[in-house]
Amino acid sequence: MLPEIQATRQFGEMSALTTTYRSRQKVLGYPIDLIDEAGALGVIEEAWKNQKSLHVVTLNAEMVVAAQKDQELDRIIRHAHLIVPDGAGVVWALKLAGHQVSRLPGIELAAASLALCARLNRKVALIGGKPEILEPLQKALRDNYPGINIVAAHNGYWSAEQEAEIVDELSHCEPDLLLVALGVPRQEYFLDRWHQAFPHTVMVGVGGSFDVWTGTVKRAPALFRSLNLEWLYRLLKEPWRFQRMGQALPSFAIQALSEVAKKRLIEKDNHSGARSPGRSTKGKHDKKKKERSKDT
Repeated sequence: MLPEIQATRQFGEMSALTTTYRSRQKVLGYPIDLIDEAGALGVIEEAWKNQKSLHVVTLNAEMVVAAQKDQELDRIIRHAHLIVPDGAGVVWALKLAGHQVSRLPGIELAAASLALCARLNRKVALIGGKPEILEPLQKALRDNYPGINIVAAHNGYWSAEQEAEIVDELSHCEPDLLLVALGVPRQEYFLDRWHQAFPHTVMVGVGGSFDVWTGTVKRAPALFRSLNLEWLYRLLKEPWRFQRMGQALPSFAIQALSEVAKKRLIEKDNHSGARSPGRSTKGKHDKKKKERSKDT
């Protein structure tokens, strides 16, 4: 089913999600919504109003390359309701293709969603992170978002046998917003596996956001973020990421450049082909004119 038709059936004819789908583009074949924070919050608030579930994916270059090798992750990304341009690489690829878009970091969208929950008295559930950060996390969120209603919280460590029970506890709280900090792709697998348990919930995979909010991990300074170099700061602070990022980022960049080059070549060929019939017709016309002159 086309995303626009799916959104229309789920949210109504003139929904914010339908409008978002109309401007949807692709990066290396993966859908991406050209949306800013205000637009994304509008979609989230509309989902609450209509009591619909909403799966939000925050897409970056590493995730794209990982999905190319992982059919399950590939399917999950393509079927997400809202896919925001989280990574600098994705934004760069979109601009390379001629689309004007700004980066929408998942951690910032999640924070804005928490602020919206506090303002509208919506229920929040948290899952993921280390056991020792759950209490500091909830305190930090209550300090930053006065009045926030955190109805459930569970760390990211459990056995396969415990998972169904944990999900059952979370779903009984009927959260409006579920933030899942299990890292990619585990958080995407989790949401895909259990989304039916949360039929009225906005669900967002937030990676390492819990660590940042508790001060366990320091986020990149504003200068790095303004220059879209947050990935470089993380690499400098966490060298163990180099092997993974060192393979994914060059692969993504080469593919994006190749895709744009092919597109421009096709456009050039089409443009040349469109002009050729005109020249050919003119030549035939001149030939017929000469023949008529000879007959005269």
